Amino acid sequence: MGERVSRSAQTSPAQGAPPEGPPQAPRPAPRTGVAARLGLLGAEGSRRRGALLRRLLASGDWGALMVALCVATATTSTTDVAVLFWAVMFSPAWILTIKFHGLYDNDHRRIRHSTLDEISRLISACVLGTLALDGLLALGPTGPLSSQSAILVGVIGLLGCFVSRGVLRFLWHRLTGVAAGIVIGPATAVAVVSRRVATHPEARLHLVGYLSQGSEGKTSTPDGLPWLGTVAEISRVATEFDVERVIVTEQEMSEVAAEHLIEECKEAGLGLTFLPRHFGLLGPGIELNRLAELPVLDFRFSDPPRSTLALKRGFDIIVSAALLVLLSPLLLAISVLILVDSGRPVFFRQRRAGMEGEPFTMVKFRTMVADAEERLGDLVDFEQLDEPAFKIADDPRVTRVGRRLRRFSFDELPQFFNVLKGEMSLVGPRPEEEAIVALYDERQRGRLAVKPGVTGPMQVYGRSDLTFEERLAMERDYLDNLSVLTDLEILLRTPAAIVRGNGAY
Repeated sequence: MGERVSRSAQTSPAQGAPPEGPPQAPRPAPRTGVAARLGLLGAEGSRRRGALLRRLLASGDWGALMVALCVATATTSTTDVAVLFWAVMFSPAWILTIKFHGLYDNDHRRIRHSTLDEISRLISACVLGTLALDGLLALGPTGPLSSQSAILVGVIGLLGCFVSRGVLRFLWHRLTGVAAGIVIGPATAVAVVSRRVATHPEARLHLVGYLSQGSEGKTSTPDGLPWLGTVAEISRVATEFDVERVIVTEQEMSEVAAEHLIEECKEAGLGLTFLPRHFGLLGPGIELNRLAELPVLDFRFSDPPRSTLALKRGFDIIVSAALLVLLSPLLLAISVLILVDSGRPVFFRQRRAGMEGEPFTMVKFRTMVADAEERLGDLVDFEQLDEPAFKIADDPRVTRVGRRLRRFSFDELPQFFNVLKGEMSLVGPRPEEEAIVALYDERQRGRLAVKPGVTGPMQVYGRSDLTFEERLAMERDYLDNLSVLTDLEILLRTPAAIVRGNGAY
């Protein structure tokens, strides 16, 4: 870790205490401008915005289908205009199929939702939508599409829906801004939620303050979120601050009080999110089911299937080889810049702990002075670390070119060679120094269960601004839900995280 640096904060959010150390990410500004002029603020405005966004998404999906049909009829033997006409007539079946997959309702319901979250259901919806459309055409006067045309419609329709949804959401959020929200609970628990919202801009939420059950001695949270009143004053606070979502962290709230709060939020049209008890134990491997009227949480405990690991390895080989070929001019240019700026060596090699702690030599572009390893002891005392992680903001060993490379993570590109050799994966927990891994306890060694990755949950959600416990929680979520689709989602989120540059030291 001589090339990577910063000190992690020391308080575990899973324990309910506000983290220390890394600075809080700036909170987004509340909605202003267009949203205010169009009357789209507050709970009532939220309803109208939800309806408008659903219509926009449906229009985008329909447009994607039209493009797919036009391309299919222009590039295959299916040139009959009558087929295209009847396909347009039956196109509502495509929209209904997407609707049945719940792909128009999650933006308003969920506290965090993006187009990447929809990949698996969007694939299913487009496949079934194509089959439904072709089935209706088979019953019509023209007959079904040819096999080639149907495949083109499905593939192009899927790509078109994905792109149009991403673009429409991006423009919509830029136009309407972020929603105002409040948190209910004690100051320590509120601070945990506040930090998560601040470091996850995709939540599109601006927290204006918090409420509590009592009023004795209530002040701002450690990160400056003001106390606005008691839970009984929620209607006043919601109206005064144009609140659209309420997050409840109060663990001691009685069932009767919770039911009353739910009814009040429902009547006011406020979005409501409850943080469950023992939330630190609940990852995406948990499934919510029902036993009669009782909601139950089912835990999955199993190793990743061999087929999943084989697919993951194949994906690693294909993508890393393709990227090395495509990025070869960039790799050469970076090598020249390092030589001109600080001479040799161009590459930095260091022993890191791989899968199950097996050591390997990680390769990356050198971003520090040549004797950085020898000077590390002057900056970090490993024996005094409170947790097995460290980073150093504004590290004096970083070179001028190295600082730029780190900002955009270009120094990590040579690790694709490690991926080809099978020592790393494209996605996984970041590899740590052997000296740091030696400090792990049994629970922390769980992150060594898979190959380390070039990117991973840490890089997508906060990078060096995360505490070590936050990293562990995210990596546990990743391990519990390991799949090629999860890897693809993280890879697609990585460029945006790099551009934002939050936590890049």
